[in-house]
Amino acid sequence: MMPINRRDFLKTCCVSATALGASSRAMAYFSPPLLPAAATGDTLVIVFLRGAMDGLSLLPPGAGSPYRADYETNRVETRVPISGAGAALALNGTQWALHPRAGGLRTLFNAGHAAFVVAAGQVMPNPVVRSHFEAQSNFEFGVGGSSGGSIGWLTRHLVSGGLPANVPLPAVSMGSITAKSLLGSSDAITMNSGSDFRLDTFHWSWQNDDAAHALVGGVSRMNALWNGANATMLERAGMETLGSLALLRPINFGLYNASSNPDGYQPAGGANYALQYNGSFGTQLRNVAQLIKRNVGLRAVTIDLGNWDTHVGQGNPTQSYDWFGNQVSSLSDGLSAFYTDLSAGATNYMNNVSVIVVSEFGRRVLENSDGGTDHGYGNVITVLGGAVNGGTVYGSYPGLANGQLYENVDVDVTTDYRRVISEALIRRMGNPNIYYAFPGFAGYTPMGIFQGADLPPANFDSIFRNGFDGS
Repeated sequence: MMPINRRDFLKTCCVSATALGASSRAMAYFSPPLLPAAATGDTLVIVFLRGAMDGLSLLPPGAGSPYRADYETNRVETRVPISGAGAALALNGTQWALHPRAGGLRTLFNAGHAAFVVAAGQVMPNPVVRSHFEAQSNFEFGVGGSSGGSIGWLTRHLVSGGLPANVPLPAVSMGSITAKSLLGSSDAITMNSGSDFRLDTFHWSWQNDDAAHALVGGVSRMNALWNGANATMLERAGMETLGSLALLRPINFGLYNASSNPDGYQPAGGANYALQYNGSFGTQLRNVAQLIKRNVGLRAVTIDLGNWDTHVGQGNPTQSYDWFGNQVSSLSDGLSAFYTDLSAGATNYMNNVSVIVVSEFGRRVLENSDGGTDHGYGNVITVLGGAVNGGTVYGSYPGLANGQLYENVDVDVTTDYRRVISEALIRRMGNPNIYYAFPGFAGYTPMGIFQGADLPPANFDSIFRNGFDGS
């Protein structure tokens, strides 16, 4: 057996532990250094509503809509009314309305900064996948309604998108585990919140360099161990991980308080991330806004907002306790604060930020006997950003009558979610390699949701068409 000395053992153990703590960012040197496209400096934020959000309650047919009568026939306990108490918010110029708790989204829509895509989702083979786990996996691996995959579509985008070599922090997955859309990434870190992303428990002297007393902190020792002209891939990966940690360590992610935290983050434009429900969602959005303003090179972000599986007691706006309304409030107020914060001031960061809100599938048109809705098919995608052609509801709606429903029970899917995201990748991110990001997707045409230049859709490099990206 080959002997191993203490120095080599320490290097190996430390880099392995650090790599795990910093997610896949430590795999950077195992990916091919290819730059096939000219990436823009934009940031794409994917908000995943896990549990299958009921699009017919977020965006119900409005007054005068040809779908309203069928909607009311199928919805009683979960109905969003168009008049009286709890009335939906009309979207001017459209036949649609918004849940009354979505005032922030309506303001963005009326200002031309937000849009909706109806009858959108995964185009699935028959039978439709109605498992949350499988549908979410397929969605995030980018394979539509097919099964399989081990590399996320956002990872494929980052690999093929032509990122400059010196981008400090290209991708962040906000949460306790890495989103599947970023699995296999050599560029992503995972964190519940900015203040949680620390590796400062190694020893009391982790950051303490004291030359006067000949003390060297743990970070400096690890840098010295891994640095050098003949550093191995593992050692260079360790240096990359330490770089990510060093980048975030000095940032005060706490909220500004004049007396207790004067160096904390102060949102601009009066933005308020203190959500009444789902407070962690507001904190994560605030952390992302702070990172964008710090110009760390953030290109891709994933954020989850869960608890949309409303089989029982979904609620409606006329009730004193409206579960679905509370969820909508978190979504709308959080995104409104995010937009307000980043758009305030001369810089207007939202001109280079696009947010796409998705869910694995929709809910059944006919409510169930428990005052809820069961797993469905077609749904609503929400889009917002400074470069969004907002104030419009996109997509072809098939209708809600029995003969118009998929299998006579669900809103059908007429817009593949990959079409919406592909337009963002091309027009906003400058990456034409959408057929690599989404294997099996074909026939892309833009819908006009995003502003930007069109590029011929491509499939990256034939060597990597099987999904292997070297990681």
